[in-house]
Amino acid sequence: MGHARAYPVFRSDDADAAYARARELCRGLEEVRDGRWLEALVGEPGRVREVAGVVPGALFEGADGEAYDPWREDGGTAALPVWVFEEEAPADAELPFLRAVGQDPAVIGWRGRWPGADGAAQYDGVQVSFRSDEVEPDAARPAGTHTVFLHVDKRCPPDRVRHLAARAGCRLLGEARTGW
Repeated sequence: MGHARAYPVFRSDDADAAYARARELCRGLEEVRDGRWLEALVGEPGRVREVAGVVPGALFEGADGEAYDPWREDGGTAALPVWVFEEEAPADAELPFLRAVGQDPAVIGWRGRWPGADGAAQYDGVQVSFRSDEVEPDAARPAGTHTVFLHVDKRCPPDRVRHLAARAGCRLLGEARTGW
């Protein structure tokens, strides 16, 4: 971390609108990795099991930092909420993942490369944070809105970010934050 910047470029109280805008931004990526970044903080054991069924290879960790086994009745000894993370989820997991997460904070991220000299495959991409205004899901700071972030290399000038965002009908909504 530390080389990418995440710019908020779209915010809505409609999850479907935020998801659609993020997918529109992805169309501007020159290259897109096959795997999706899925992350959530899930507050109920039943929903954790639903997420595990949709994304079986995900990492599950309790709020206390202990591994969480979604298939044990008590999940082990880990505390809720459970952090769920998968870096290479298939495309068909996106919407089932969101349904399984329910109303808890969640993230879907698509890594790729923006066209042009400023593109950097290691840092570029698009992310939508559901029920959050943060790059990382945060159970302590839930929001009633969903925020789309445009990720770029830290050397990418803000004017270039504005241009990339505008191609999908978005605009900068605030300062850059540390990205992935």
